[in-house]
Amino acid sequence: MSFDRFLEHYDSDGGQKEQVGLVIYYLETQQDFDEVTQSDVRSVIQRSRSTISSSSISTYFSRLSDSSWITDTENSGYRLTHSGEEEVETRLDDEALNSNRDEDDRFLDIDHFENGDDRYERLIEDINESYRYRLYDATMVLTRKFFEDMTFQILKTHYAGVDNQMFYNQDDNRHYSFDDLLTNLRDGVPTLRQYARELDQSMVDELRDLKDEGNSGAHALRIDFDDEEIEEWVDDATRMAEVLYEVLRGARIADEHND
Repeated sequence: MSFDRFLEHYDSDGGQKEQVGLVIYYLETQQDFDEVTQSDVRSVIQRSRSTISSSSISTYFSRLSDSSWITDTENSGYRLTHSGEEEVETRLDDEALNSNRDEDDRFLDIDHFENGDDRYERLIEDINESYRYRLYDATMVLTRKFFEDMTFQILKTHYAGVDNQMFYNQDDNRHYSFDDLLTNLRDGVPTLRQYARELDQSMVDELRDLKDEGNSGAHALRIDFDDEEIEEWVDDATRMAEVLYEVLRGARIADEHND
């Protein structure tokens, strides 16, 4: 998490001394600093949205020391004391205090891709990496692109040469939007269910809900997801990914036999 994100989740009534304490906490917990110098703090502040004057850093260090928030180190650096760490954490909300997830935590728990689907594997890795670091706007954008591409590939694989209009707008000579692709996928459910019985129109409606979840309005992406919202999608997103990939594999096998 960036320092600016930490600052967003910090007590707005906290003074500038407390913000300097937050910078030290950020460097220790997020950047793995064993000790922090005034120069380190100044560098973070200069790159952030903080309004602290760089020329006042030494003053705030003195006040933090007087308040027993920090202690000197042998190498002319500083560390937060136990009480100083507690003081910072009482001013941070729960979302900021949540650490990065474990390596095994996944938003899309699917990994049984066939040879030739390396791009899906890489995309899933990126989705899960952003999820572990709680970069939820990236998680949702990449998940949307994953489902959009898979929907297109399903329609193209099954309907190419039979009904090209299902995956490509021949009237306007352009690709369909994701919304249009979902409409065509929903229309094709009675036929496409031969590849996966779990595919039904209600699942396509769920997929549309997931797509819309990432929008704050027309042509605008959301960037304000919280843990609870994202967690509500984990199981359903994985289930939909598994079903759609099963449909895609079935369509590929049928296409090979037809050839």
